[in-house]
Amino acid sequence: MKTESSGFVILRLLGRILLANLILFIIIGAICWLGGWRTLKNYSTGLMYGGMGAMILGGLTAFGATGVARDPTYRYIQSDMVNSLSDRTKQDWQENLESISFMVWMGVAGLIAIAAGYLLTTFL
Repeated sequence: MKTESSGFVILRLLGRILLANLILFIIIGAICWLGGWRTLKNYSTGLMYGGMGAMILGGLTAFGATGVARDPTYRYIQSDMVNSLSDRTKQDWQENLESISFMVWMGVAGLIAIAAGYLLTTFL
């Protein structure tokens, strides 16, 4: 397993958050334009709604992953796999950590979108 420096991990996380925000801003701009919200105030309201939506999506992803991991049917189906119990447990932990990571990533991206919408509303 390759060990990465903390600086590289932070830069990669910041890049992902910036990319998510860029995509979120473009999608919200397109939805606002097509919906007839063509003023800057309407766009800032759309940014706030989109930020909340991104945070909700991240939260639902994390809660869904933990719900599936606790599901007895899912555990029973997994027991038929070739992997040992420890390998399956490691895989479950990895999937839970990935979903929590996605939740944090989308939460921060949503907060940035909400803050941008608030700043646009306040100062412009």
